[in-house]
Amino acid sequence: MKNYLSISIAGVLALSFPGIARAQFTISATPGGIPTLSGAALENFNELSPPMLTLSGPACLLTGFDGVATSPLFSGSTAAFFGESPANGYDGSQYVAVEPGGSATLSFSTPQYYLGLFWGTIDPYGLNILTFYDSANNVVGTVAGDDALAANYSLEPGVSAYVNITSTTAFSKVVAAPSPYYAESFEFDDVAYASVPEPASLSLLAFGVFGITRLRWRQH
Repeated sequence: MKNYLSISIAGVLALSFPGIARAQFTISATPGGIPTLSGAALENFNELSPPMLTLSGPACLLTGFDGVATSPLFSGSTAAFFGESPANGYDGSQYVAVEPGGSATLSFSTPQYYLGLFWGTIDPYGLNILTFYDSANNVVGTVAGDDALAANYSLEPGVSAYVNITSTTAFSKVVAAPSPYYAESFEFDDVAYASVPEPASLSLLAFGVFGITRLRWRQH
């Protein structure tokens, strides 16, 4: 497994100035994987109306197939970790299916830094996109299917994998949507989230702040 780190010096600098809140993401993707952050809150969407989920347009909680959406494919430890079944095979429980023109919004009562999700049939070319918003409803960044696939070069389009995303900027809402122009749906299940960033992200932020402080000291 390889991790994909989306970071730049400009991004680190931006974190230190008021009014700039563009997120940088650390992403990993593993077939059969589980959340990388211990103690994260979990949601498997098996309730009738999960409180954190808002569906708009052609989107629904689906079991099985509907001719457009394809059930994610379990393998490894994902199903057991979330109390799902079968351990290996198509997801037999409810999952979130978003078809072109629809969206699924995950809303959090407090700002979060980590999101994990069981991403089904990952599509490239911007056909599946997660958009992250802060508490003021500003877009702080996006993660597309291309980014999830790039996180692990052994993955091929159409695979199901557990995708872990850590942000340098807090987010309060995530919107999952497919491209409205192509007949490709966005399917996901088994979300994990946490308000504490992973140690790697904290170290990265500290490194950026240290660099800026040192630069300012040398200027004086």
